[in-house]
Amino acid sequence: MKNSPAQRKYKSGSKTSINRSVRKRIFRIGLVLLVFVFSLGLLFSYSFYKYLNQKFASASSSTSYSISDDLIPTVSYIVVEDLDSDPVVVKKVHFMIFNKSNKKLSIYDLPVDKDYSLPGKFGNEILSRVFALSSLNSDDKFLSGANYVNRSILKLFGFKVDKFLLTDESHEDFFDTLWRNGDVLSIKSLRDVAGLDGSFKTDIDIREFYDLMSFINSLPSDRVVDDKNFPESFKNTGIFDDSIREITFDSAVAGEKKNISVLNGTNYDGLASFGARVIENYGGRVVATNSTARTYDKSVIITDDINSQTTGFLSRVFKIDNIVPKDQAGVYIENEVDRSDVVVIFGFDSSNDLY
Repeated sequence: MKNSPAQRKYKSGSKTSINRSVRKRIFRIGLVLLVFVFSLGLLFSYSFYKYLNQKFASASSSTSYSISDDLIPTVSYIVVEDLDSDPVVVKKVHFMIFNKSNKKLSIYDLPVDKDYSLPGKFGNEILSRVFALSSLNSDDKFLSGANYVNRSILKLFGFKVDKFLLTDESHEDFFDTLWRNGDVLSIKSLRDVAGLDGSFKTDIDIREFYDLMSFINSLPSDRVVDDKNFPESFKNTGIFDDSIREITFDSAVAGEKKNISVLNGTNYDGLASFGARVIENYGGRVVATNSTARTYDKSVIITDDINSQTTGFLSRVFKIDNIVPKDQAGVYIENEVDRSDVVVIFGFDSSNDLY
């Protein structure tokens, strides 16, 4: 018996309804799978980023300062013979100044077997022994050693040291190539760096490292320079100071044009003049250097603007966290407080870093 037209229409509609239902189900399953894959990708990317960032923050300080937005970031690159040895012996120290305005990387190679007048209590000593000396009373020999190298560089160059990277000679060639070529622009290369588990310490985060590598990669080979123009001693700094001030004449500190006074609140000679050198090397305007009316145990920055670039720079470079607004500086009887926008007073707590 043949189906009536109404029966045929009903069966056709049922098939169409079933097909639509199947398509909807397939669509929903596909959508769920797409969302799952997308979420998995995001999770992997985030986990990989955290993994890299953890590697690059293995000896990180608590500072929130980032060099990514700095026009003149600097890095100390320290190579030791063996990170697992005791004592740790320094093999090589490079101080690198990244001049983003003039598109140049200057690399200064400090002789590690030469006597330097090191800051603090160690007097004249060779750089190769810095880690052994600084780790005597430290829980973290790598961080204390890197910090002491940075303090030594600051004293010699009179210029800020922003970040460090420490490795041993087993990976020296790898990092030498990175600093020369900036060849870390692929995920594979970043994985290679992160895979050097336990073989380097740094306070550079992954964004900062990527930015530095990208900058180096953008430079012609003749703009990565082994610069020989650095002070041989602490009494012969004029040539370097003149050249660095040509770079920093348009720095953020220079742009604020704050009148800065630097005062020595200790009985150690030369703190104020050295502090003035550091400030002027970064484009600051020093209007007075002097000794204080009395001595100070704790260093202080007295400022007309606690949020200014100048105040932040002085606090970070000289490691002074005692910052006092001028309208609350009544206990400080120094004449320069009324005559300057910013006053830096070095107390005995700064002497180990600067003297």
